[in-house]
Amino acid sequence: MRCLWRSEIDPQCNALMERQRPNVPNLGDVRNVGRHNAAAVDVICGGDPCPKHSGARSNGQSRTADLSGYFLAVVGRLRPRWVVRENVLAPTVEYFDAALVALGYGTTIVRLDASKITGQHRIRDFVIGCYQASRAELRQLFSDCQDGTWDDAPCLTTQQITPCLTTHRTRYDSCDCYILEPRGFRILDGDERERLAGFPAGWTAGFSETARARFCGNAVVPEEAEWLGRRIVEAEVLL
Repeated sequence: MRCLWRSEIDPQCNALMERQRPNVPNLGDVRNVGRHNAAAVDVICGGDPCPKHSGARSNGQSRTADLSGYFLAVVGRLRPRWVVRENVLAPTVEYFDAALVALGYGTTIVRLDASKITGQHRIRDFVIGCYQASRAELRQLFSDCQDGTWDDAPCLTTQQITPCLTTHRTRYDSCDCYILEPRGFRILDGDERERLAGFPAGWTAGFSETARARFCGNAVVPEEAEWLGRRIVEAEVLL
């Protein structure tokens, strides 16, 4: 697969992506992405902001906009063959799934836990859609991970050593992970978060610890993305 464009408004995320993927144009705000500025693609994948759906918040409702509808609008305008949407576990995943069905996609929801391939316990729902395929066909293609067991994980011997990484670098919460050293407790540093998130060493180096925490807390585990991508490529032979 080759990435033709992306949609991102966060300045630090853009700085990182311009360093790691310098030849991929950024179309900016997803609310403005459409036929006039987006090349046709076979797959549209992404994760709309999760705070509206996340159960990790403990201080009231998030003020972050729910952009899932704009994600669907891009899909409706471009009608790619495949759609992959990642987000936290939330009942609203069923609404996104139903909207894809209304647009003509066969769908399935794949639940993956990153602890199968990294030391981080990170469960996420991936809504997979294939245009004009049936739900039965999609469920069959991903039947080995419908219940979250992910039998085909690249590595089944990895043991969880930390809870799900969050975007907060300095939050002290029972859900977060701390390192106990002779001088006391400390929070994970950027290098540790990077490794637990499944990225190559130095991928986010050069940014502040706060920025690196956000990168790793918001990111999809790379091996999960690769595994799903390979499944989609293989599926093209079958569908």
